[in-house]
Amino acid sequence: MYLSSKIGTAGMGLYQLVMSVFILAITVSTSGISLAVTRIVTDTIAKGAPSQAKRAVRKCIVFALCISLSAMTILYFTSNYIAVAWLGDGRVALSLKILAPGLPLMATCSCIKGYFIAMRGITKTASAELLEQFVTIIAVIALFSLAAPEGLEYACASVMFGSTLGEAASCFYTFLFFTKDKIKTKDRTDNTFQYTFRKALQDMLHIELPIMLGSTLRNGLVTLENMLIPIGFKKHGASTERSLSNYGMIHGMVFPLIYFPSAFLIAFSSLLVPEMAEAYAAGHKRTISRITARSMQLTLLFSFFISACLIAFASDFGHVFYQSEEASRLIRFLAPLVPLMYLDSVVDGILKGLDQQIASMQYNFADSGLRVVLVYFLVPLTGTNGYLAIIFFSTIFNATLSIQRLLKVSCVEVNVTEWIIKPILCGSVSVLFVLFCRQLPFMSICPAWSCMILEFMTSTIGYYVLLRLTGSLQKEDVMCIKEIFRSKPAV
Repeated sequence: MYLSSKIGTAGMGLYQLVMSVFILAITVSTSGISLAVTRIVTDTIAKGAPSQAKRAVRKCIVFALCISLSAMTILYFTSNYIAVAWLGDGRVALSLKILAPGLPLMATCSCIKGYFIAMRGITKTASAELLEQFVTIIAVIALFSLAAPEGLEYACASVMFGSTLGEAASCFYTFLFFTKDKIKTKDRTDNTFQYTFRKALQDMLHIELPIMLGSTLRNGLVTLENMLIPIGFKKHGASTERSLSNYGMIHGMVFPLIYFPSAFLIAFSSLLVPEMAEAYAAGHKRTISRITARSMQLTLLFSFFISACLIAFASDFGHVFYQSEEASRLIRFLAPLVPLMYLDSVVDGILKGLDQQIASMQYNFADSGLRVVLVYFLVPLTGTNGYLAIIFFSTIFNATLSIQRLLKVSCVEVNVTEWIIKPILCGSVSVLFVLFCRQLPFMSICPAWSCMILEFMTSTIGYYVLLRLTGSLQKEDVMCIKEIFRSKPAV
């Protein structure tokens, strides 16, 4: 919201171009590291050697730093070439140079977060992310007043500098917690397991390498796609500034708002990784099926409601957050995809816990490849509408493959009535009731912010009541969430 109001949609487009390249560098530096550490720590605990957990993490940090320092060096010294030859805008070179030092910090932080996820230290990882965002926002606001008058190049660079400072604060914070964290459980008396560098290399190659290669290839295609989108808009007849505006509107404004409610699900899916890894290692097939079914059901219950709210209140969201009718239109248009978007993130987490990361990588790679081809040929002919159609196709394609794979390996059957039909009906009724209440006199005099919050809260209460009345949400479902978030590692 702050950035879009200060630099506009064209500035958001420039910002997203920078991030498309930087995300590729992040992928090379950190992809799969957190998952690898989580599963390695879980494995050491399962073998009765919890004292080896932190030793394993330290070895993983060494490997992560070797990769991330190489990526940092390459990004820093090739930033001018990337800006001109890849992105076609020399203004982004400074931003890429500022972001480069953050890569080793991210890699170290990812290793430590993987450790805390395995140990169920969710408050530590959550507080580290909050600190990172707080430092980033404060730094950006402080620097923006100085940099904005110098143009978009320096305004964008100030945002990137704030991001790097946030990464430094988060890394120092998590490392401090890691050094002070004590594992109270003793090793088994018959245990002789020692975590060596050779064992660390084997584990990292088995778990991290497939994810890193797959994610790098995929994000390389995503970066290529992001470069082709503004080019396609220009070929369709839009000016350079208009092309950046269209791109920035979709990726810098609409998508962040649509994905914002999924923050809870992202934390939920990260906690599912050690749960599923432990059940998979122990061969507990019934536990895998039970957790998978509950996770998919609760995700759909949540996401169908969010989708209904985005459709019903799209005008409010677009006006309050961005003062844009076009943003409202795009929010309403993309809202039906929310259940598949959210479910796909949870499904990916479960698949990784079940050692299905290679299958997940293949689906993501196929999806990204198709998107690049479609963007290259379709966007120059159809413009923004064609790109929106590609988003629909891609989301359905990727989610369908991942869900089918999970249902197969977990032996779960979808309950269409309880998981899909009832939530859609309950969500529709709850938001329609609120829309009807808008006709009441006192609603017209409420400020936009307070009115939107009141409507959302009323819809949430109504949805919950309807789910309980129809039997779609039961006590056991609520307890399932509490059980996962409160569970302790098997030490």
